[in-house]
Amino acid sequence: MGHKVNTVDGKAGDVDLSAVRTFTEKYRVPKGAAGTYMVTRLPVACTAIAVRAYRADGTGGTVNAQRNGGDLLAENLATTTDAWTGWTHLQNATFAAGDTLSVVTAASAGSPAEVIVQVNFRVNP
Repeated sequence: MGHKVNTVDGKAGDVDLSAVRTFTEKYRVPKGAAGTYMVTRLPVACTAIAVRAYRADGTGGTVNAQRNGGDLLAENLATTTDAWTGWTHLQNATFAAGDTLSVVTAASAGSPAEVIVQVNFRVNP
């Protein structure tokens, strides 16, 4: 059950306020640099629900994401040229307020022009 609202175009509708809040953290990995990069300290308890990566041009660019140093993916995610790849079966996915998120370029082989790592979260009730 939602609240009745009127939109700008004058049409009435329901707004479902019970939906789970989600948010996304994105990080652009430095070109050709393998390593672990700190992204953020999570301000609220949440659960990681997906890890995705995008590679612009070139080859290579294997990535992972971590919670307090523990991998979110059981195996590294291989990127695809000019396309998003992703995985939703995660481990170590429950974050407490204050936990840290980092991304890892696990293989620097190849020559990607740019790699972006995105982690989607659901805020815990």
